[in-house]
Amino acid sequence: MRRLESQEGPLPIGEEQLIRRIDQAMKALAGPETTLDISIHKATNSIMVKVLDKDTGEVIREVPPEKTLDIVAKMMEIAGIIIDKKV
Repeated sequence: MRRLESQEGPLPIGEEQLIRRIDQAMKALAGPETTLDISIHKATNSIMVKVLDKDTGEVIREVPPEKTLDIVAKMMEIAGIIIDKKV
């Protein structure tokens, strides 16, 4: 059995099992014509789920929309700049 690894090295058994269960859930939710892509938005550390067409790779739906998370990240950045300037 192959152990899953992250950039920091081997994953603890609990995390490895969690990742395997998430992978199983993704396969169960994917339909015959669609697949799921789950990722982390870097700026906000939020989970994003994309429903993709298996044949074309076209994004059918995004939850939450990446553009929304980009706006949230920009607002967080601006708020941080304002707070840093007042201190």
